[in-house]
Amino acid sequence: MALSYIVVALVCIAYYIHRYYKNVARYPPGPTPLPLIGNLLQIDKCNTHKCFERMSATYGPVFTIFLPQPTVIITKLPEIKEALVKKGDIFAGRPSNPVDTLFTSFKNGGIIFSENELWRDQRRYAVHTLRNFGMGRNVMEEKIMSSVATMFDQVDDLAQQDKADMNWPLQLCVGNIINELLFGYHFPVNDCAKFVFMKEGLEKVLLRTRNRISVLFIQAHPWLRHLPIIGWHGYGELRADAMKIINFVGEEITEHKKDLDYNAEPNTFTAAYLQEIRKREQNGKTDSYSELQLANVLSDFWIAGMETTATTMRWAIVWLVKHPEVQAKLQKEIDDVIGPNRQPKMADKTNMPYTSAVLMELQRKANILPFNVLHKTLADTEIANLPIPANTTVLAQITTVLDDPEAFPHPERFNPDRFLNADGKTFNATAVDHLIPFSLGKRQCAGESLARMELFLILVALMQRYTLSVPTGGQVPNVEPVYGATQCPHPYQCKITLRHQN
Repeated sequence: MALSYIVVALVCIAYYIHRYYKNVARYPPGPTPLPLIGNLLQIDKCNTHKCFERMSATYGPVFTIFLPQPTVIITKLPEIKEALVKKGDIFAGRPSNPVDTLFTSFKNGGIIFSENELWRDQRRYAVHTLRNFGMGRNVMEEKIMSSVATMFDQVDDLAQQDKADMNWPLQLCVGNIINELLFGYHFPVNDCAKFVFMKEGLEKVLLRTRNRISVLFIQAHPWLRHLPIIGWHGYGELRADAMKIINFVGEEITEHKKDLDYNAEPNTFTAAYLQEIRKREQNGKTDSYSELQLANVLSDFWIAGMETTATTMRWAIVWLVKHPEVQAKLQKEIDDVIGPNRQPKMADKTNMPYTSAVLMELQRKANILPFNVLHKTLADTEIANLPIPANTTVLAQITTVLDDPEAFPHPERFNPDRFLNADGKTFNATAVDHLIPFSLGKRQCAGESLARMELFLILVALMQRYTLSVPTGGQVPNVEPVYGATQCPHPYQCKITLRHQN
C-alpha cells in the first residue's frame, strides 16, 4: 500500500514538472527556472537590474525570468519601442497582484497602476487638467519659483556652515511644488512634521519593496500575504506604510470640501476634480469619478511627483560636487544667458544647450528607477519574433538603455558633452533618443512636463546662486547608489558658497 502511494506521488510530481516546463516553453527563452521558486536562486537580491543586464548578454534583448511568476525582460531600445510604442495598446496593461497595487485602495484605482478604459479616462482628464493649470506657461513657473524661494532661505543658512546636507531643502522644495499643485498650500520650514512623516513612510516602502525576497513570493502567490510572518514581511508592513499616504490624501480631500466653491475657477487639482464629480452627478453619470478615485489619483501624483524629482536633484548635487569643471561651465552659461540676478525662466532653456546637456546626463546617471513600472500584455503577441502570451508581466528595462555603451560610450563616466555635437549647440540624436527616463508609449509618465520644468528651474536657480564643493577635510562624494525601488545617493555633506553677495 505504501509503495502504491509513493508511485502515485512520483507520477503526480513528474506530471507537475512536465506541465511546468511545458508552460515555461511558451515564453521567450531565458535561464532555466526551477519549479515553485523559478529563478530566485539565480538572481542577485541587490542591484537586480544589473543582474538582468548581464543575463541580456547571454539571452538577448528579450528573455524571461521566473520571479517565480514569468516576467519578460526587454533590455534594448528597438525592442522596447516595438512593445511600448508600436504595440502600445497590447502592452498597456498592469499586473494586479497585491504588491503591485500597494498604493491603491480599490481594484484598478488611480492612474499608475490601473488599466483599460478606466485608466485612459483618468489619465486623459489628469493631463488635460494639468495643462489648464499652466504646464508650459508662466503660471506653473511661478509656483515652482515660489518653492525655490523658500528653499533659498534654508540654503542661505546652510551656507554659513562648514558643511551641510542639501537633501532636506531639496525634498521640501519638490514636495511643496506638488503639494501646492494638488492641495494649494506649502509646508512651512518650521512646521512640516506631516510632510516628514509622509516622506519617511514612502521611503520605507520603496526600500523594502526591492530588498525583500518575500515580496517576490507574494507577487507570485498572493495567498501568502495571509500567513503570519511572510505575509507581514512581504506585504502587510508595506501596505500599512502605503496607507499612510492614502489616508493623508483623504484628509486633504475632506479639508478641500469644507470651503470649496463649486462654481469658482479651481486653483488646485483637487478642487477641479471635486467639481468634475459634482458636474457628472448632476448630469446623472455614475462612472469612475468619485472621491475614492480622486484619493488614488492624488496618491499617484504625490508619490511620483515627490520621489523621482527630489532624488534626481539629490544626484545633481553629488555629481556636480564630484565634477567642479562641469559646475563651472554650467555656471558660465547661466551667467552669460541669465546673469546673476534675474530669475530663470523656461524660455531661457532654448539658449542654454550645455545646461540641457547637463540635465540629460544627470537623469541618465541618476537612473533612479532600476525597474520601470511593470506592464502586462492584454493579448497574445510577440516581440523580436518571440511569442509572449496574454496576461504576461513585462519589464521594459529602461536602466539598461541608459547604460547602453553603444549609445553612450564609457557609460560609467559623467560626461554631459556626450549629448552635444562638436559645435556645442546642437544635440547628439542617438544619445537623446536613448534617454528615456520617463519611459515611452501610451504609459509614458503623465507628469513628465512638470518634472522637466522643475529640474531645469531648480538646477539653474541653485547654480546661479551657489557653488557646491567638497568641504575642507571632506571626502569626494560616493556615487555608488543605494539600491531600492528608487536608486538614491548616499547621504552627503558639501560646502555651500554664495556666488554673489547681495
